[in-house]
Amino acid sequence: MRNSTVLAAIVLLIAASSLRAQTELEGIGTISGSLQTDMQTYKRDSIIGAPDVPERMLSNTFFNLLFQRGKFTAGIRFESYQGPLLGIDPRYQTSGDGTGLGIPYRFATYADTYFEVTAGNFYEQFGSGMILRTYEERNLGFDNSLDGLRLRFMPVDGLKITGLIGRQRSFWEKSEGIVRGGDVSVDIGALGDSLLPKSMVLLVGSSVMSRYQADQNDFLKLPENVLAWSSRLTFGYKDFNMVAEYAYKYNDPSAANVFNYNPGDALYVNASYATAGFGVNVAAKRIDNMDFRSDRTATGNVQTINYLPALTRQHTWRLITLYPYATQQTGEFGAQADVTWTIPKGVLGDDETVISGNYSSIYGLDTTHIDAFTYTAKFMPSNRQYFRDANLEIQRKWGKDFKTTLAYIDILYDQDIIERRAAPTETKFGVTHAQLIVLELQAKVAKGKQLRMELQHMWSKPADNATQVALLNGNWAMVLVEYSVSPLWYFTVFNEYNYGNQDENLKLNYPNASVAYSHDALRVQLGYGRVRGGILCVGGICRPVPASNGFNLGVTYTF
Repeated sequence: MRNSTVLAAIVLLIAASSLRAQTELEGIGTISGSLQTDMQTYKRDSIIGAPDVPERMLSNTFFNLLFQRGKFTAGIRFESYQGPLLGIDPRYQTSGDGTGLGIPYRFATYADTYFEVTAGNFYEQFGSGMILRTYEERNLGFDNSLDGLRLRFMPVDGLKITGLIGRQRSFWEKSEGIVRGGDVSVDIGALGDSLLPKSMVLLVGSSVMSRYQADQNDFLKLPENVLAWSSRLTFGYKDFNMVAEYAYKYNDPSAANVFNYNPGDALYVNASYATAGFGVNVAAKRIDNMDFRSDRTATGNVQTINYLPALTRQHTWRLITLYPYATQQTGEFGAQADVTWTIPKGVLGDDETVISGNYSSIYGLDTTHIDAFTYTAKFMPSNRQYFRDANLEIQRKWGKDFKTTLAYIDILYDQDIIERRAAPTETKFGVTHAQLIVLELQAKVAKGKQLRMELQHMWSKPADNATQVALLNGNWAMVLVEYSVSPLWYFTVFNEYNYGNQDENLKLNYPNASVAYSHDALRVQLGYGRVRGGILCVGGICRPVPASNGFNLGVTYTF
């Protein structure tokens, strides 16, 4: 980060803290906020593919200020990309005026019991998000907030009506398309105590979204107004709960779907049952041509209007994150099941044992192309499996001071589809088979002091018909040791070793070390090491992360 950016953030932080104390004292209102800055130095490391970075140091910084007085709330967010960390879209620095500095988020909201109005930037979600979800995910460099007007009415208990219009954020600029929509949500039980039996929950809702963008294509006749709608139902009774939603989008030829004129639709169903010591959850979804954006020319993670829920488990064990699943918005059919069972004390000793199992499988759709712009798709999936994950985890306490976690994960990963490495009809990397086993040990060594260790091993076998081999492949081993002095200090060292790489020159170690200090609302972490390249996913949304070698510093503070 440049010195001026650091100084500006410090000045803003001190000023905001002083203003907060002053306004609370005078009874004017309250000011709160947060600071997050992530910095990293980069050193060329040709062995792991870490590129040369001319700036040597890159950074992302976010500073929020929020003012509240009674029914009125206003806020701004300052952002700095000097320049963006590797893997974050470089347009955060080069678009707009090209400085990477500015205030892209500001809003004002007035809310009372029956009415709410927001002007400026806002985030919103209708239902599960299949036709609208705007949100921020800084680890992905993702922000699709709307800038415009949102009105919300709550005329009676249990009824909420929302309407909005605006343009989406596109780095430092605004989308060419205008987004408009509305949502009605009804809680039947809240309308009247006698409408539903006791212990029953029934929520219904319906949404509509529209995007307008002028047709400027000289060769194709493109729809300027694209409409999407959805309906949903949530039902619960005692220990059972079910959520179902169906969405439909009219034809929306775009760069993301190669200007296909088919309509799109999506169906999502989730059911769960939970009782003392036992819980089960099953879910299924079918997606067909549901990529929906405020600009038909956008690709990647840019200007997406909707969000399609991921049905795969979001793993946190480091080695298996080499093979995350990215939701295929153009078409997929998936199912997932989770089971958790707590074996009570006295059955296997004096402590509880928790066993959890998860299985998910994603297939492509069975489609037949009619011409260059349309196709037919059967409801049931094709026989091409994009992804499969079967995993089992056992957690066990051994007295008050010791805990173990044993996990096994088995994954099939179609790299050509998930990472868009090849056309659907060709094979380059094929389907990788990866297996991971993990043993985690946690021990309290003294009052306020804890030692944690992870031992991970991953077997990885490329497809027999692969014509190319990925840079990061073969077997991996990892050891992590973390020592914490609660609540202030955390010390972590770990090493990943790609000992099974088919290239002898790439059988490399990736050592890392970090120290973190946490006190009240402040957290500072400093680290150094090699970082392997790969794909980073959060909730089924992914971005590539280049390999790097250097120091990293992260600071977060809330006030």
